[in-house]
Amino acid sequence: MGDRYDRGWGKGPRPPFVAGLRRPPPEIIKWGLAPTAATIGHNGGPPLDPPVNDAFVAYRWRKAHREAWKNPPYSIMMFRLKRAEAAGVTYEEYTAELLDSGRHLQAGDRKPKT
Repeated sequence: MGDRYDRGWGKGPRPPFVAGLRRPPPEIIKWGLAPTAATIGHNGGPPLDPPVNDAFVAYRWRKAHREAWKNPPYSIMMFRLKRAEAAGVTYEEYTAELLDSGRHLQAGDRKPKT
Protein backbone atom coordinates (compact mmCIF):
# COMPACT_ATOMS: atom_id res chain seq x y z
CA MET A 1 0.00 0.00 0.00
CA GLY A 2 2.81 2.43 0.81
CA ASP A 3 2.95 5.82 2.43
CA ARG A 4 0.04 7.99 1.39
CA TYR A 5 2.29 11.06 1.23
CA ASP A 6 4.84 9.43 -1.07
CA ARG A 7 3.72 10.44 -4.53
CA GLY A 8 7.05 9.97 -6.22
CA TRP A 9 7.93 13.68 -6.40
CA GLY A 10 11.58 13.02 -5.72
CA LYS A 11 11.90 10.35 -8.41
CA GLY A 12 12.76 11.33 -11.95
CA PRO A 13 12.14 14.54 -13.91
CA ARG A 14 8.99 16.54 -13.35
CA PRO A 15 6.42 17.19 -16.04
CA PRO A 16 6.78 20.66 -17.64
CA PHE A 17 3.61 22.10 -16.10
CA VAL A 18 4.75 21.15 -12.58
CA ALA A 19 8.34 22.28 -13.09
CA GLY A 20 7.18 25.80 -13.99
CA LEU A 21 5.06 26.24 -10.88
CA ARG A 22 7.99 26.93 -8.59
CA ARG A 23 9.56 29.61 -10.79
CA PRO A 24 8.61 33.26 -10.17
CA PRO A 25 7.03 35.17 -13.06
CA PRO A 26 9.39 37.10 -15.35
CA GLU A 27 8.06 40.45 -14.06
CA ILE A 28 9.34 39.67 -10.58
CA ILE A 29 12.69 38.51 -11.91
CA LYS A 30 13.07 41.90 -13.70
CA TRP A 31 12.48 43.76 -10.42
CA GLY A 32 15.43 41.98 -8.86
CA LEU A 33 13.40 40.65 -5.94
CA ALA A 34 14.12 37.39 -4.23
CA PRO A 35 12.32 34.43 -5.83
CA THR A 36 10.42 33.82 -2.58
CA ALA A 37 8.89 37.34 -2.68
CA ALA A 38 5.91 36.27 -4.79
CA THR A 39 4.05 33.99 -2.45
CA ILE A 40 0.37 33.11 -2.28
CA GLY A 41 -1.60 36.29 -1.65
CA HIS A 42 1.06 38.55 -3.16
CA ASN A 43 -0.43 40.92 -5.71
CA GLY A 44 2.66 40.84 -7.91
CA GLY A 45 3.60 44.48 -7.37
CA PRO A 46 6.93 45.89 -6.22
CA PRO A 47 7.44 46.54 -2.51
CA LEU A 48 5.97 49.88 -1.41
CA ASP A 49 8.20 50.55 1.59
CA PRO A 50 11.94 50.04 1.75
CA PRO A 51 12.82 47.47 4.41
CA VAL A 52 14.03 48.87 7.71
CA ASN A 53 17.36 47.32 8.65
CA ASP A 54 17.39 48.72 12.17
CA ALA A 55 15.30 46.58 14.52
CA PHE A 56 15.07 49.36 17.12
CA VAL A 57 13.67 51.87 14.59
CA ALA A 58 11.08 49.33 13.44
CA TYR A 59 10.13 48.60 17.06
CA ARG A 60 9.74 52.30 17.93
CA TRP A 61 7.67 52.91 14.77
CA ARG A 62 5.28 50.05 15.60
CA LYS A 63 4.99 51.27 19.21
CA ALA A 64 4.29 54.87 18.12
CA HIS A 65 1.67 53.69 15.61
CA ARG A 66 -0.10 51.61 18.26
CA GLU A 67 -0.01 54.51 20.70
CA ALA A 68 -1.36 57.02 18.15
CA TRP A 69 -4.27 54.82 17.07
CA LYS A 70 -5.13 53.61 20.57
CA ASN A 71 -8.80 54.09 21.43
CA PRO A 72 -9.30 57.41 23.23
CA PRO A 73 -11.68 57.81 26.16
CA TYR A 74 -15.37 57.64 25.25
CA SER A 75 -16.00 61.37 25.69
CA ILE A 76 -13.13 62.32 23.35
CA MET A 77 -14.21 59.72 20.81
CA MET A 78 -17.77 61.08 20.78
CA PHE A 79 -16.45 64.67 20.50
CA ARG A 80 -14.34 63.68 17.48
CA LEU A 81 -17.25 61.78 15.94
CA LYS A 82 -19.57 64.79 16.18
CA ARG A 83 -16.90 67.10 14.75
CA ALA A 84 -16.24 64.62 11.91
CA GLU A 85 -19.95 64.47 11.05
CA ALA A 86 -20.13 68.27 11.07
CA ALA A 87 -17.11 68.47 8.76
CA GLY A 88 -18.58 65.81 6.46
CA VAL A 89 -15.75 63.26 6.79
CA THR A 90 -15.44 59.87 8.42
CA TYR A 91 -14.09 59.40 11.93
CA GLU A 92 -10.93 57.78 10.53
CA GLU A 93 -10.26 60.68 8.13
CA TYR A 94 -10.87 63.19 10.91
CA THR A 95 -8.55 61.38 13.32
CA ALA A 96 -5.86 60.95 10.65
CA GLU A 97 -5.91 64.70 9.92
CA LEU A 98 -5.82 65.47 13.63
CA LEU A 99 -2.82 63.18 14.16
CA ASP A 100 -1.06 64.44 11.03
CA SER A 101 -1.47 68.20 11.36
CA GLY A 102 -2.74 68.66 14.92
CA ARG A 103 -5.77 70.69 13.86
CA HIS A 104 -9.46 69.91 14.03
CA LEU A 105 -11.30 69.89 10.70
CA GLN A 106 -14.11 72.37 10.18
CA ALA A 107 -17.13 72.21 7.86
CA GLY A 108 -15.43 74.46 5.27
CA ASP A 109 -12.28 72.31 5.13
CA ARG A 110 -13.90 69.52 3.14
CA LYS A 111 -12.71 69.32 -0.45
CA PRO A 112 -15.58 69.54 -2.93
CA LYS A 113 -16.14 66.38 -4.96
CA THR A 114 -15.80 66.94 -8.69
